[in-house]
Amino acid sequence: MTKRETAVALQPDVYTLSALVKLGTSLGCLGDCPGAPAADVPAPEVASPQAGRLGEEKALTNAAAKASIGISKHRCLALVILMRKNRFLLGDSADSSPAQPTRREFLKGATTVAAGLMATPLAKGQAAPALPTVALGPNRVTRLIAGGNPLYGFSHFNRLLDDFMRDYFSDERVVKFLLDCERAGINTWQSNYRDDARRQMAKIRDAGCKMHWICLADPWDFGGSGSSPKDMIAGALKCATEAAKVKPVGIAHHGVATDRHWVAGSLDLVKDFINRVHDLGFPAGVSTHNPDVIDAVETKGWPVDFYMGCFYRITRTQEEFQKEIGVEPVGETYLASDPGRMCRALRQAKPPSLGFKILAAGRKCQSPQEVRQAFEFAFKNLKPTDATIVGMCPRFKDEISENVRIVREVAA
Repeated sequence: MTKRETAVALQPDVYTLSALVKLGTSLGCLGDCPGAPAADVPAPEVASPQAGRLGEEKALTNAAAKASIGISKHRCLALVILMRKNRFLLGDSADSSPAQPTRREFLKGATTVAAGLMATPLAKGQAAPALPTVALGPNRVTRLIAGGNPLYGFSHFNRLLDDFMRDYFSDERVVKFLLDCERAGINTWQSNYRDDARRQMAKIRDAGCKMHWICLADPWDFGGSGSSPKDMIAGALKCATEAAKVKPVGIAHHGVATDRHWVAGSLDLVKDFINRVHDLGFPAGVSTHNPDVIDAVETKGWPVDFYMGCFYRITRTQEEFQKEIGVEPVGETYLASDPGRMCRALRQAKPPSLGFKILAAGRKCQSPQEVRQAFEFAFKNLKPTDATIVGMCPRFKDEISENVRIVREVAA
């Protein structure tokens, strides 16, 4: 491990650090410091010296749980033990009085503890255990799948963020990103098969990445630009045929194209795609942003192996927006009522489903709590046999580790 890699590995995780700060506040470590937030739980009843260190740890762990700091009880105990070792809470002996650190001392120590909690496996080069998995054809995929949109500059926000993502994700960073995902316990990624993806595939495999790949067959990945039903299905079939050569674990019809077929009344052409993918020897999926499409395909009884359902119906036409909410919005629009509708359709569908844009393309990432709530909603409202696809761009923080940690806790 290089010095730079070690430094990156030691950067504290934002969830753990914020949890430590709240724990310190609740336990009175920051209460006397200027600008410290008021504790929102009673002070813990720390065990007497005669009770020994186990009693102290139990009392502090229970106090941490009362503080609702958003981490498991076992993790609370780990934090307490590490904080004690760093002399934040308890002295070196059972009968010593705990020092009352200043806010600066506590935050400095909290950073050290947070780094220690997440850096050890990385420093040793160890891979984390795989996340919980679900079946996709003959294979099993993790319930958190890495989405490919950020890798190729599809922010679903604006052109500036698109350009930033394209600039950041060089071939080398795409390879590193997937290796980091695999090391963290994610075993699958999903993407289109554009020029960049085709060029990078050999590099990804040469680097030793063994992750499963799900292909989203974009009708426009191989130079096609037509939007007629005939042109779209021809482009999707071309993409599926080329993608089959690198052995994906599934090939799905692109959601934008699916929704355009729905509006044009040519949805039956998507069945030709499903049959072709089966002829190629792979599980076939249908991606869509419209829950009505899933209901229709289920009613038709098509041999779909999996669905990909967007939590937000971003392909509404202006006429549909005017009819539904009485306005015509500017740009890609996300309605808060959409996730519930899509989840109902996915939950009623027989095949496994992959829910995507559960974070509204980054719009629901304003705080760690908001991110966690979005994951909790997804796994509560999808089937136990379903998974999620989440795009990540770890430029400013370790989104991979943060998301993996949440999924381990809420999707087991």
